[in-house]
Amino acid sequence: MPAPLIAAALAAIAPALARQGLDLLSGIFRGALDQGTQQIADLIEEKTGIDISDAADNKLTDEQWGKLREFELQYQDRLLAYRQQADANDLERQRLANDDRADARDLQKTALSSDSWLAKNFIYLYALLLTVFAFGFISYAAFGDVDYTKNEHARRVVDTVIGFLLGVTLSAIIQYFFGSSSSSKAKDDKLGLLAEALRAQRGKPASDTPDGGQR
Repeated sequence: MPAPLIAAALAAIAPALARQGLDLLSGIFRGALDQGTQQIADLIEEKTGIDISDAADNKLTDEQWGKLREFELQYQDRLLAYRQQADANDLERQRLANDDRADARDLQKTALSSDSWLAKNFIYLYALLLTVFAFGFISYAAFGDVDYTKNEHARRVVDTVIGFLLGVTLSAIIQYFFGSSSSSKAKDDKLGLLAEALRAQRGKPASDTPDGGQR
């Protein structure tokens, strides 16, 4: 039975597919994880034997990339139909998200009119704490004294947390304070590339570091 996709892995799957010229598949895995995305992932594994999550970790061979290209060509009608439906769903989600942000900003306007210092500044303190924690955790994960090549469990936990911090926490803060538009896809791509670069950095052998891994 195909393994379920992990939402955090989507940030790295789409850029990896795009670099191989698989634009149609890349577009499918560029959005949010939903039932349709999981169904496409299951179909890929059923027809090719490839776990699409392996693309995020650069585990696919040239032969497997070739199978994915054949899959994209053979099932392009089905993939295009899914993309069209997903685009329509994205528009509806964007509308709902805009309504949610408008309600949140109206609530903040009410808080700003309060006489309580905490009520006025709570949202800023909360965003600041989350941002500091996110960058602190990412910095430790990238440069901390942990050998992820020898601790697979720690690597997976860190991958999941980083994916959540980049894809959810920081993204939500940016969207709340600076708004969101169709250009947010480019921002999500950059966050995905950053998450992938961090995975690659942690996956390097200790001998690849300037000091030979000795600290």
